[in-house]
Amino acid sequence: MRRSDSEENRSDPGLVQLGSLEVDPAALEGPGSSLWDLIGGRKLTLRSPDDLLDLPRQGWRPIFPSWEFIDNPRDVFAAPHPHQRNGWVLVFLHWIGEAWTVSTDPGPVPVRRPCAARRAGLELRWPAEQTATVGTVPELSIDVLNTADHVWRNDVGDHMTVRGWVLGPDGERLGSGVTLFAHAPPLPDLEPGGRMSLQVNLGSDIEELAAGRYRVVAELLDLQLQSPPGTLVLTEPDDTR
Repeated sequence: MRRSDSEENRSDPGLVQLGSLEVDPAALEGPGSSLWDLIGGRKLTLRSPDDLLDLPRQGWRPIFPSWEFIDNPRDVFAAPHPHQRNGWVLVFLHWIGEAWTVSTDPGPVPVRRPCAARRAGLELRWPAEQTATVGTVPELSIDVLNTADHVWRNDVGDHMTVRGWVLGPDGERLGSGVTLFAHAPPLPDLEPGGRMSLQVNLGSDIEELAAGRYRVVAELLDLQLQSPPGTLVLTEPDDTR
């Protein structure tokens, strides 16, 4: 999903982030109910019954309704963590085939400010036109810049992981999009005007692209911060231009 602070990089300022989801804080209020009451009579597929037996018995509420994805139903339920104040436990239900697969995050999952608030003042900027040889994986980098007049602080430990895509003529993302990410450290605090270079992990099957000029975009994943398009030039090995 593309986002930019000018038009697409926005989220509802009234929401909070729980795990990877932005939810209405009102959904987290009240006593909640039994998880089994919410699940109802659905047929479940579990890795182990202990995944659910170890969860809180009460306090559950839906935070991501399946009706929003008619062709790919899923539900997410949350309950207060039994031992961590302001922490939550999550249960994920995903319809696959003839049953709901169940996975859990025992937490504690903290409630955080939404991505739009956490990334305020930050921009991604390509340092220059990027060049690589056909058949290789380019070593791309992009700068993250603090454009605000105050220090940007990473108060929740958002990481440096940046994903990139090569775009086709119609703006579609090329390739399978399958990428393996190495563990990236948290972003440092940035002074006003401060910047740092980040490695871009390409999600396209870049080795299969022909020589030519391509548009490329990048996204700082934890903050859902997307760059404007940059330029990637792929050249033949003997190209001396």
